[in-house]
Amino acid sequence: MTQRFAETTLNAIAAALSGLAALLRHPSRRFVLWAFAVVVVLVFPIAMLVISKIDDNPDFTAGNVTAPRSRGVAVAAALISRELDVNRWRANDPFFLPGAWLRDMPAFQLGLVGALSRVVGALNAEKGVAFGPNGAEVNLNHAAGLLKYPGTVWKFDTRKSWLPTASAEKQYRNAQRSLDLYNDLVATGSSTFDRRPEALITVLEALIRDLDEVTEAIDHHLAEGRSVLLDFTVDSVFYGNKGRLYAHSIVLRELGRDFETVLTDRRQGETWTRLVDQLAGAARLRPWMVWSATPDSSILPNHLASQGYLTLRARMQAAEVLAALKQDNIRKP
Repeated sequence: MTQRFAETTLNAIAAALSGLAALLRHPSRRFVLWAFAVVVVLVFPIAMLVISKIDDNPDFTAGNVTAPRSRGVAVAAALISRELDVNRWRANDPFFLPGAWLRDMPAFQLGLVGALSRVVGALNAEKGVAFGPNGAEVNLNHAAGLLKYPGTVWKFDTRKSWLPTASAEKQYRNAQRSLDLYNDLVATGSSTFDRRPEALITVLEALIRDLDEVTEAIDHHLAEGRSVLLDFTVDSVFYGNKGRLYAHSIVLRELGRDFETVLTDRRQGETWTRLVDQLAGAARLRPWMVWSATPDSSILPNHLASQGYLTLRARMQAAEVLAALKQDNIRKP
């Protein structure tokens, strides 16, 4: 049996080599092979360099947002629109496109949407900004659900069916439109954005859970004990976390302005600013090459450890604000 299998394998290899030799002898076919090799070796890497973009602009805003619209909701919608329309969504590119071979940008985008999903879910929660006698607000609830959609789904999801399906871009664009529609209804008074301390507490609790997931991802990766020179997944972990931290820093900066009265009344304005600065500092790390050497290495750095340290500082600041708001909320029902 083993001998027969070996003979079959050798015959198949010989046939393949014979076919390749015949193909190379034909000029037109040889040109096709050379063209394919040029695309793979030259065009794809150059295209990858051109399209790859980690858009971590700390000054990003949604433009002029007038009250009573929410600045936090507006900037969340603007971040989605930026990644879809300006930078283009790369996390679900099929294998025949250069974007499919990127690692850093897709991880960053997935992390960014993951953070937006967590924040919008908190705004949509029972103690959130729009929960009323009839339950959650329709548009905010719709956006919160769509942002949970897997960002890696292209026009086909062969894991479930060979039929066409809704792409991540389509679902996220619908989420962005729902967020903008909700803000428009807030502006006309048809929906509410209730600036109660309980709503801000809910957002902070969601933030802390997300920061815990960031540090857990770091702990899990470092616990695997991968060789520093053969660690090909460290970039995905680092930039996935970076996307989460960046989105939180932008959205919480604007939510601080939405809840400015609450924070001022409870003497937490400066503390909130420090929280946003801590998140922005954690999101600012952008090494030329990500390394995960041992923490006591004298030669190579451990960027995951650095990211984890800054994330824990932001978490401590968030916990401080949360405790203060809860305590003041007891005294000021």
